Amino acid sequence: MKKTITAITAASTLLMGLTAVGQTAHAATFSSTKVEVLYGQNYARGFNGADKDEAIFTIANATGFTWGDSYFFADVTGINDDENTGGTHLEFSTRYNVWKAADGGIVKGAYGIAQADITSNKFVSKIVPMGGASLDWAVPGFKFFKTHLQYRDDPTLDGSSVQFNLVWNSSFKLGEEDFSFEGFADWTSGEGTGNKANFLMQPQLLWHVNKSVAVGIEYQYWKNRLGIDGRDESVPQIMARWTF
Repeated sequence: MKKTITAITAASTLLMGLTAVGQTAHAATFSSTKVEVLYGQNYARGFNGADKDEAIFTIANATGFTWGDSYFFADVTGINDDENTGGTHLEFSTRYNVWKAADGGIVKGAYGIAQADITSNKFVSKIVPMGGASLDWAVPGFKFFKTHLQYRDDPTLDGSSVQFNLVWNSSFKLGEEDFSFEGFADWTSGEGTGNKANFLMQPQLLWHVNKSVAVGIEYQYWKNRLGIDGRDESVPQIMARWTF
């Protein structure tokens, strides 16, 4: 139990600090924080990739500035199994705007992006630095549609890799009810001996009960999870979200 509480406390403390900075900085234009709980079955995360059921706690913050934006999230996996908590994975990225479209066009803006992926569990603790370029696209029907292309250097592997990331959010109505279709997809090239290219996507379909609460489903598909050849995940998850 202590392991789970410690991980959640650490993630919450860091996020509150980031949120406070975003809200008090004069250059901040918006800030949104969300807390999610997800549950799925048959993740390929047991011994030698055996199936495993897991509950996941996620906390995230997005903040906009006059110069660009930042995004942070922390996942604590296996919170339903106190003795074998999967650990914590955090990602923090900042984008600096280098060009904005003056008028309409398919590309709304171009950014430089820097990111750190932080993983801590019973097997490994590491920080993976990343950096590259990002574009905001003007896609009808979407609140935002972003692509990132970054260089990636995992300190536990030989060599380096490239990651392409797509992030989207689209809201719509069915009758009087509000819904959203959102998520991300990552493709990462192989890095080091035996590490294969992997593809991860997590689309979400959410019903927004009100401005703060949403419930729905997330589908996680991970081909060659963590670069392990043949270790694939295909997991539907139920989820609840609180936004503030």
